Amino acid sequence: MTLIGRADEVARFEATIGRSGIKPWVIEVVGEPGIGKSHLLDEMRTRARDHGMLVLGATSTELKQEVPFGVLTTALTEHVSTADLGPAQRSTLSPLFPQLGPQRGNVERYRTLRAVRALLEALAKPSGLVLLLDDLHWVDDGTADLLAHLLRHPPAGPLIVVVAYRPAQLSAQVSAAINQAEQDGEAERIVLAALSVDQFAELLGPEVSRARCEELHRGCAGNPFYLRLLTESSGSSAAASLTDELAGLPAVVRLVARSAAVAGDPFEPGLVAAIAGLDTRSTLEALDDLLARDLIRADDERRLRFRHPLVRQVAYLDADEDWGTLAHGRAAAELANRDASATVRAHHTALAARTGDLDAISTLVRAASSIMPKAPATAAQWLEVALELLPDRQPQLRQRLLTLTGRALAFTGRLAESRDLLRTALAELPENDAETRMTAATLYGMVERLIGGYDSARAVMVAEMPTGTHTINSARLKLEIVLNSVVRSDFGKDVELVYEVLGFAHRSADRILRAAAHALLSWASYLTGDLATATASCDAAKAVFDGVPDGEIAEWIELAVWLSHAERLLDRFDDALRHTDRGITLATAYGRSHVLPQLLVRRAILLRWLGRLAEANRHTQESAALAEHQGNWSIRGHALVMASRISLVMGDLPNAAEAARQAVDTLGDETICPSVGARQMLALTTSQPDQMATLMDLLGGPELTRIESLTQPLHYEELAWADLAAGHVERARQWAWRATQATHPDLPTRLGLAHLVVAHTESAAGEHLIAKAHATQAVEAFERAGARFDAGRAHLAWGRALAGLGDSAEAISEFEKAATLLTNAGAATLAAQATRELRQLGRRAAGSETLTARERQIAELAASGSSNRQIAEALVISERTVGTHLTRIYAKLGVTSRAALAAQHTRRE
Repeated sequence: MTLIGRADEVARFEATIGRSGIKPWVIEVVGEPGIGKSHLLDEMRTRARDHGMLVLGATSTELKQEVPFGVLTTALTEHVSTADLGPAQRSTLSPLFPQLGPQRGNVERYRTLRAVRALLEALAKPSGLVLLLDDLHWVDDGTADLLAHLLRHPPAGPLIVVVAYRPAQLSAQVSAAINQAEQDGEAERIVLAALSVDQFAELLGPEVSRARCEELHRGCAGNPFYLRLLTESSGSSAAASLTDELAGLPAVVRLVARSAAVAGDPFEPGLVAAIAGLDTRSTLEALDDLLARDLIRADDERRLRFRHPLVRQVAYLDADEDWGTLAHGRAAAELANRDASATVRAHHTALAARTGDLDAISTLVRAASSIMPKAPATAAQWLEVALELLPDRQPQLRQRLLTLTGRALAFTGRLAESRDLLRTALAELPENDAETRMTAATLYGMVERLIGGYDSARAVMVAEMPTGTHTINSARLKLEIVLNSVVRSDFGKDVELVYEVLGFAHRSADRILRAAAHALLSWASYLTGDLATATASCDAAKAVFDGVPDGEIAEWIELAVWLSHAERLLDRFDDALRHTDRGITLATAYGRSHVLPQLLVRRAILLRWLGRLAEANRHTQESAALAEHQGNWSIRGHALVMASRISLVMGDLPNAAEAARQAVDTLGDETICPSVGARQMLALTTSQPDQMATLMDLLGGPELTRIESLTQPLHYEELAWADLAAGHVERARQWAWRATQATHPDLPTRLGLAHLVVAHTESAAGEHLIAKAHATQAVEAFERAGARFDAGRAHLAWGRALAGLGDSAEAISEFEKAATLLTNAGAATLAAQATRELRQLGRRAAGSETLTARERQIAELAASGSSNRQIAEALVISERTVGTHLTRIYAKLGVTSRAALAAQHTRRE
C-alpha cells in the first residue's frame, strides 16, 4: 500500500540517516492503534536500504512477552554469526543465539546487556545499522532492560534504533528510559497524527465521492486501520487482528468486553455487571484489565468507552446471536428497574422483544416519537421493529405506525420504502380520519414527487384536499400540491392555494408556515413573470428564515430548499448560498437526508454562477450519487443535467456528454421540462443541432412557451451555441435576438446572457461593432450580479470584438481580464482561448514564469509523462490537488491537454 500523508516523518528519518555522527540515534514512532506506525516503519526500512544500510527488525507480541530477549533474538539471529565478536562475547551471547556455540553456565544479566551492545556495534560496521522494533508496548522484560541500558550507554558507530509503540500501553520502565533519552538529546519522538480528508480520498481512489470520503473520515477519525475495517470484508486482516486480540483475553475479561459492547458507548459498570451476570468486584477487575490493554478508555468526563466504535463493534460481534438477544433483554430489564426513559431503553428493547409484546411496542413508539425531530433514522429503525412486533387485530395502532414509519423513512431518504408504507396507510385509514389522511397524503406526495411520479402524487393529494384551510395539516398538503406544479413549471396553476395558506398562516401566527408559503409564492410568481410579487414574497420569507432558531427550520427543512431556489432565480446569489449552507448544516445535523441532494445541486448552481466551477462540479456529482442511493430520480436527473452544463463550460466535453447521457437515462423521454432539458444537453454536447431544434418544439416552439420567460435567455444561448457550432450563423442570430426580448433589467444574469449571446453571434457574422456594444453590456450586467465566470466569458467576447475591429491594445486588456477570471473560475479551455488570443496579438503569453513553484513542479512531471496519481505520490499531495493545479497550469500556458503541455515543455528546452 502506498504511504500517504507521512512525507514530513519520512523526511525527518532521511535527515537522521544522512547525518554523520548520528544523534539522536533513537527514533520513537508513537500513535494510536492502526494509525500507520508499522507502515511508516516499512517505508523507513526501504529508505535505509536505499542508503546501503543493514536493516533488521522484529515485532513484539503479547504471546512472546514471557520469552527473555525474544524480540531482539528474532531481529538479530540471521546476522549474528557473521558479526565480528570476540570469543568471550560469543560465549556470553550463546544462551540467546545457540548458533554461536554451547552455553557455558549462567550468565549475569549485565554481561548479556554489554555483549548485545557490542553485537549491535559490530553489525553497524561499516555501512550502518537500522534496528526496527515494532509494537514495543508488548516488549519482553529482557529487551526492555536492554533498551534502558542502551539509552544510558549509547553504542558507538552508525546505529539507529526505531521503536514504534502505543503510548498508553508502554511499560513504565521503557517509558522512563525513553523520556530521559529525549531530555538528553539521544531520542526523537515522531507522533503520527490522523490523516486528513484529502489523504483519505487518496487512499480510497477517485471513484469514491468527496461526501463519502468525508463520511468515512468522520467515522474513522482519520485512522487508516479503521478505514480498512469499514471498507473491507468482514474476514479481512484488519478485522481478524482485532478478533484475535479479543480471543486472547481471559474468559471473564472477554465476557465483560462483550457485555460492555452490549451496554453501549460510553457504558456504566453497574449495567455491564447486570448484563454479564457478574458481581461488581469481578466486573471492575475485568474492566481494569481492558483499560490496561487499551481496549477501553476513560474519557474526559471519566466515563468508560471503547477505544473506537469499531472496536466495540468487533467486541459485540464476538458473541453469538442468542447470547446477544438475552444480554439485551437483561439490559432492558435493568434499565426498567432504574426507571430509565423509553429513549434509553428502546435500543435494548428493539433487540430483545418478541412478537405481540405491547409494552415493548409502546416503548419503541414513545422513544421514536421523542427522537424523530433530531434522529429520524434511529426512529425509523425502532418503528420498523414495532411494526414487526405488532400482533393481529390492532388496526388503529397499525395505521398510526404505518404513517409514523413512512414519515421517518422519508426523512432518511428511504423513499421507495416510505412511499409503499404511506400508500398502505392511505388504503387502511378510515375516511373520517381526515387529519391523519392529509398527513399521510402530504408525505406521499413529497416522496412520490422526489421519485418522479408527479401525476400520481398530485392525484393522491388532490383527493384528500379539503375545501378551505383550517388546520396545519391542510395547509401543508396544499403547499405540497403547489410545489408539485411549480417544479414542472406549470405557470400559475394552484397559486390561489398559496394565498389561502398565507391567510391561515397569518390567522394562526405560524411564522414558519408563512415563510414557506411566501417562498413558494415567490417561486410561482417568477414563473408567471410577476417579478414584483416574486421579490416581495422572497423578502418576506427571508426575514422569517433569518430570524428563527435552527430547530424550527429543521422541522420544515424544505423551506431552505424553496427559499434558496427563489433567491437564485432572482439573482440573489449570496443570500441563496448562505441559506443553502444553513440548510445543508441543519439537514445533516437533524438527519433530514431527503433534502440533501436538492440542497447540494442548488449549491452547485450557485457556485457555477459565482465562478467556482470545480467545486460546483463536485457538488453535482455528490448530489447525483446521493440521489441515486435514495431513489430520488428527479433530483438525480437534475444534478446530472447541471453536471453536464458545468463540464461543458469547463471545456470537458467528454464528461459533459456522459453526464447528459446519464441524465437522459434517468429522466426518460417524457415531455416535461427536466427530461427535455437532459436531451437538449445531450444534443448540444454531441453536436446534434437538428435534434436541438426538434426538442425545442417540446418546449413550446421558437417562443419556448413551456419555459418561463425569465429563464428563456439561458435556453436561447444553448440553441445559439449549437447553431454556431454547426455554421448556422443566421439562425443563431435569431436565437440571440429572442434572448434579448426575454430579459428583465432587475435580473442581471439573464440580461448578461442575452447580451453575451448577441456578442458571439454578431462577431460570427462579422458585425464586430455591434458585438463590442453587447459584450460591454454583458460585462456590466455580470459584474452587477457577481457572476465572475460569466464576466470572464464576456471579457473574452469583448476582446474578440475589439480584435475584429483592429483595436489590439484594448483587445489585449480584455483578453488579460478574461484569462484571469476564467483561470480563477477553473475554466481551463476558455482561459486557454484567451491566452491564445493574446499570443496572436503579439502579447507575450503568461508562461512558466507566472507559474508558482508548486505549479512548475507539477508541470514538469506532467510533461514528462507522469500520471496524476504518480505526481500526487511524488509530491505527497492529493490527486484532486494535482488536478486543480493542472487546470490553472493549462490556463496560464494556453494549452488544453498533457500532449500540448509536453510539446511546449520540449520547445522551451
